[in-house]
This record gives sequence, C-alpha cells and structure tokens, in this order.
Amino acid sequence: MQADRKQALDRWSEALQQQTRETVEQMPVTTDGCLHFKHATLGYASIQLDDLYQGRLLLSTDTASSVHIFDDLEGLLQAGWVID
Repeated sequence: MQADRKQALDRWSEALQQQTRETVEQMPVTTDGCLHFKHATLGYASIQLDDLYQGRLLLSTDTASSVHIFDDLEGLLQAGWVID
C-alpha cells in the first residue's frame, strides 16, 4: 500500500501538490460551489465548498458516482488527488 501512495504522489509535481494545499486552505468562492480535482487513473471529482467549510473532505467522483472520504488534506494528496 505504501508503494501505491508513493507512486500516486510521483504522478504530480510538488508544485501542483502545493497549489492543491493552498487552494483548499483558501477555500475560494467558485461559480458552481465546488473545488475540482483530478486523479491519474480515477478521473475527475469535486468537493462541495459547504463540506469543505465544515472541515469534511468528501470527494465525489464525476464518472463512477463514488465518494472518497479523507481525514486530512495530506491523505487526499497521498491517494493521488490534486486540484484540477
């Protein structure tokens, strides 16, 4: 499992990972009320800003209609998700 996490992190540059951290921490206002993410193999997903404001990292995928729940931002990054 640890190798899978490292491989997921290696897919995205440190700059993009840092941009993801900063964007999530800033909680910007968006027109659709979501922050959008991408994953190298799982596709695209989003987090509702309302969930983010409540401290919940509930990532809903666009294609598989599944939800990924993360305890913290680093867990989201380690799973291979970054801001789109």
